[in-house]
Amino acid sequence: LGMTVTQFNQIGREVMADPALKERVSEQAYLYRIASTINLEKVPLLEDPTSKRLLESKEHKKYRVQMFARSIHEIEDLRSDQMEALRQSLQVERFPPGFDLSDPNVQPLLHPEVRRVLEKFPVQAEEIVKRYGLESDEFNKMLEETKGNPIFRWRVQKYVEKAEEEKSKETKS
Repeated sequence: LGMTVTQFNQIGREVMADPALKERVSEQAYLYRIASTINLEKVPLLEDPTSKRLLESKEHKKYRVQMFARSIHEIEDLRSDQMEALRQSLQVERFPPGFDLSDPNVQPLLHPEVRRVLEKFPVQAEEIVKRYGLESDEFNKMLEETKGNPIFRWRVQKYVEKAEEEKSKETKS
């Protein structure tokens, strides 16, 4: 590894002297030991052509895009509700144009209550994404696709509009 015996022994003494570090190193060694005993070549992988076709089907992809659109709609509602609540609590008519509350240079200047709301938003957005059966990576991939693919963006916009219509029907009832 490119270390002398003395260097190796010194690292060992430092690890043993720090209980938290010792615990972390022991856990990591345990995980390496378990990983080395697992041989995935022996595990037969089941191939289910039916499920593969289902995952690649247009209907499944359409459903995922619909769930993406609904999650975007709900996240946007959450964002606008939180911005409105912040605007009211700060007693301002509107925020200045180009004012970005998520800017790391602005955040230290904000009231702790406002910072708390801003810090909770990503967690709440993640919960919404999961509630619609999506993973963060899948959601972020679709979000990127909306930026670069106008046809995909149009499809998502249609589903968002449909979700808005459904929501307005529910509130009228």
